[in-house]
Amino acid sequence: MLNFTKIEIFRNLTQPATITELSEILKFDQSTISKAVDSLEKDGFVVRQKKGKEVHVSRSDSLHSQALKDIILEFPRIPWDKIFTTSSLHVLGALECKHSIADIAGMTGLDRRTVSSAIRESGKYGIILKIGNKYILSERHSLVRKFVSNFWQYVTNKKLRDISLESVLIWQRGPEFLFKLDNESDMNVTEVKNCKIQPTAINVFHKYGLKILSDTAYFFCTKRNLRPEDYFIHTILIDPHSPIYNSYALAFSSKLEQADLFKIGRHYNMENHIEKLLEYLATMKKNSDFVLPWNEYESLLKDLE
Repeated sequence: MLNFTKIEIFRNLTQPATITELSEILKFDQSTISKAVDSLEKDGFVVRQKKGKEVHVSRSDSLHSQALKDIILEFPRIPWDKIFTTSSLHVLGALECKHSIADIAGMTGLDRRTVSSAIRESGKYGIILKIGNKYILSERHSLVRKFVSNFWQYVTNKKLRDISLESVLIWQRGPEFLFKLDNESDMNVTEVKNCKIQPTAINVFHKYGLKILSDTAYFFCTKRNLRPEDYFIHTILIDPHSPIYNSYALAFSSKLEQADLFKIGRHYNMENHIEKLLEYLATMKKNSDFVLPWNEYESLLKDLE
């Protein structure tokens, strides 16, 4: 994604410059510079401005562009073109909490060898740390965390605009995101590349014998195929503090294995929430503000079935 040419262009844009000027500074062909600038502009790192007969390139004021500028200034010797590859950005985006290689592979859709390679490269510079058999972003590299978070937010917002101007983001991590639409006919999926737009949450419950009527359509954008356990989590994510949506998720959980729920829960950093819900099912007693009194849950469950 950010190869050597792009990093060097960005590094040297301390002030606006033309393609010709960048070519003279970096000793690259103008065609190479032009293609790299096109890519940087598409990803929100730079902008073009016409001044008279010339077009000047400058760093954009996007949050991820500013974060990259700070990273290069503070850590000029780290080869960021090897750290911020496409696969590495997927891995870094998954490491908000500690995860194993198997977890990261499941979250990103990458194979384990690719995940291991990305971890190894970032680990050389202390960006990713190993704790037991799990990995996490180093607190020392908070700028990297900020950059990765802002970059994926930019990508997500861009995709949402392509899908529909009426779409509302509910949850996002790395390139994956959950969103809703009040009118499904407003959605345009032809413009979204490298991403499957799949119905999820309560909108698929009817396939499992649960009847929930909703005027809102929920979708998840990801490269991987969704599993029933994802539907369970996405229902909670609509509003984790809502007793109703947690009850809908619990009603759906009867169709699934508890071990699978905990496994997928790790992928979404929701193990504690799921543990609390399953404890509620086992004791049949209200144990938090995000569940209904047991008799009300039983009534809701009866209506759904």
